[in-house]
Amino acid sequence: MTSSVRSEYAALAARYDRRWAAYNAGSMALLRPFVAGAEPGDVLDLACGTANLAPRLAEWGARAGRYVGADLAPEMLLAARPKLAAVPFPAALATADAAALPFRDAAFGTVVSASALHDWAEPEVVLAEVHRVLRGGGRFILLDWCRDALRMKALDLALRISRNPFHRMYSSEEAAGLLRGAGFRVVRQNRAAIGFPWELMVFDAVAE
Repeated sequence: MTSSVRSEYAALAARYDRRWAAYNAGSMALLRPFVAGAEPGDVLDLACGTANLAPRLAEWGARAGRYVGADLAPEMLLAARPKLAAVPFPAALATADAAALPFRDAAFGTVVSASALHDWAEPEVVLAEVHRVLRGGGRFILLDWCRDALRMKALDLALRISRNPFHRMYSSEEAAGLLRGAGFRVVRQNRAAIGFPWELMVFDAVAE
């Protein structure tokens, strides 16, 4: 599964921002209220892709200590690099598997992951790693596709059949359960459509 995901995004990297421009704009807009004006400390952007979050942290007035974008595909990180040039905080990129993060315990004040949960074959392992690298009381902001709506249930089924790296989509209740099982307390959540067929969910959870 990991190698399939890496291969898919390596092939997509050069055109990713153009191909997914509307989706990325919509997902970032849904994420904004959870990040804007915050003091997140050191931020890990997990499965960062082309690092769309990095310039938006500054744009939204989030006062990050530093930014680290981690992704499986070095090609995505290569496409991300120009976006780090103008951010007003230290920023770095790292090739990393979400299930085995190369960071010390309690290294970050905030972890953000957008549109990756559906590709994690062992989400419990990834969430345990997120919990490990967060300091106590740190925030995990998780955004992903939501299987609550009928159209998303249909898309989930279609993708399980047609898309090789795809694992599964979760309902908002299932995702909240995964977070609680990994030692997080969900303090805020939202769900919204961002254009057909996409319905997304976002959680703000605290590491206990």
